[in-house]
Amino acid sequence: MKVINKYLFSEMSGPFIVGVVGFVLVMAVDLLFTMADLIINKGVPVLAVLKLLIFKMPSILVLTFPVSTLFATTMALGRLSKDSEIIALRTSGVNLFDLAKPIIFFGLVVSIIAFFTNEKIVPQANYLATKIIRQIIYKQPLPGIKENVFFKDAYNRHYYAKRVDLENKTMDNVMVYEVTEEKYPRVILANKAKVSGRIWQLEQGVIHKYDEKGFLKYEAVFSDMKLNISEDVLNFAQQKDSQEMNSKELGGMIDILEKGGGNTNRLRTDLLMKYSVPLTCFVFALIGIPFSLPSPRSGRTWGLIVTIVFMFTFYVFASVFRSLGWGGIVSPAIAAFTPQISFVIFGLLLLGWENKL
Repeated sequence: MKVINKYLFSEMSGPFIVGVVGFVLVMAVDLLFTMADLIINKGVPVLAVLKLLIFKMPSILVLTFPVSTLFATTMALGRLSKDSEIIALRTSGVNLFDLAKPIIFFGLVVSIIAFFTNEKIVPQANYLATKIIRQIIYKQPLPGIKENVFFKDAYNRHYYAKRVDLENKTMDNVMVYEVTEEKYPRVILANKAKVSGRIWQLEQGVIHKYDEKGFLKYEAVFSDMKLNISEDVLNFAQQKDSQEMNSKELGGMIDILEKGGGNTNRLRTDLLMKYSVPLTCFVFALIGIPFSLPSPRSGRTWGLIVTIVFMFTFYVFASVFRSLGWGGIVSPAIAAFTPQISFVIFGLLLLGWENKL
């Protein structure tokens, strides 16, 4: 079996690399047209455009991994079917689950690579690409209105605002979470805040302090209060979005918002999807096996068509559940993992059914 495992693994490696290169080129076509327009018609420096292309590549690369895994599974099993090697192996007593093991392992390895790429490289690359687009290419100022803004200053204070109006320099639903020497932090909540440099004028708020057991021991209501901060409001509004943060940064943001009573359904769904999305490679490897095998009911071509249909069905399914998680209709965990778990179960059932034939 070790020989068979190495053989199937090597059969998939070549098509996978070809698939990654091919799908990257296909997905980058629109980006290349845009970049050519920036250089020729808008006079953007070539170096800036090349930097943008480099920083966009990691996110494009990760998107190609699942499809390339499916392509590699289909091509490898298709080649073995064409040369009757699968029939020879099965008549020699090798069952379908033994044949599936190296393919599933290959999908799992790609999933791990996709996770670490998405965790370590993609967030920073996306952030740098956004900076280039805003500051160098389009020279756009920050948007006038920002939603769900947060940052941490040098004094270990965390700030959050539901809505920031940069033009009028006002904020709505402000929370200041201040870590002190005490066990639990001091929390300041305010309905509104006006910004003047590094001075915030908080309006209609309350201050909470907690005892050693976490119970509220002090509450002070105020109509207005001045707060000195160490960051300018413009820097305050330049926070990263969920696609520009790794799981640790996003998890820290969620903890801050939850302690202040903020709605974190969208962010928690995005956090869990950082773990579930890379598993799509594993799912596609599993789903691709039964539909790539020769069968009296469906030939290889029909199997490939059905597999592609399932691929698009999966992405639609995943998009719907992501929206349900964002809206709080289902829990973030259900939204993030239901598509993968459902298709894994379905793939195993198909594999078991095909093994009995």
